[in-house]
Amino acid sequence: MLETYIKNYEELLNKATLGQVEQAAIWYVDAERIAEKVAINLGTTLEVGASVVSSFSPRERWSINVARAIAFSLGQEVRCLKNNIRMAENSITDGFKALKGLKTNAFAKAIAGDQQAVVIDVWMMKAVGSEKSGPNQTEYHAMSEAVRIIADKHGLTPRTTQAIIWIVKRGSSQ
Repeated sequence: MLETYIKNYEELLNKATLGQVEQAAIWYVDAERIAEKVAINLGTTLEVGASVVSSFSPRERWSINVARAIAFSLGQEVRCLKNNIRMAENSITDGFKALKGLKTNAFAKAIAGDQQAVVIDVWMMKAVGSEKSGPNQTEYHAMSEAVRIIADKHGLTPRTTQAIIWIVKRGSSQ
């Protein structure tokens, strides 16, 4: 399983154009700026801001995710999955600990600047040839490890490596 993940992820990494590598290198930096705005609006820490942003990520496009996180941070009504609102509310007091899902927790940490964080979502699943919408815990850890191995081999951070693979598979950074 791990070897297949490494092979599939590395094939995509090797297909990346310089433009895609550049997009990936700045994607989380830009996301961190958004989390900082959310944190400022809430009068709190970057950890909380990143956790709120991540709370709105399940089943959403990035642009909608951002709009909802900012609206929430401004005290505006947000219409979305109730669990996402609950996660955002819990993030205010618990930060990363409010995010029980492997993906949302890793996403919040990556947004907050953790270079070792690896986010496995539907696109990272597709990148290994899976038709499932999400991995089980064993698959998640194996896919994350595959990204870390490839990152180390290529002298990249796991966070950036994951972003490159995601961008190549998805076809854009949005």
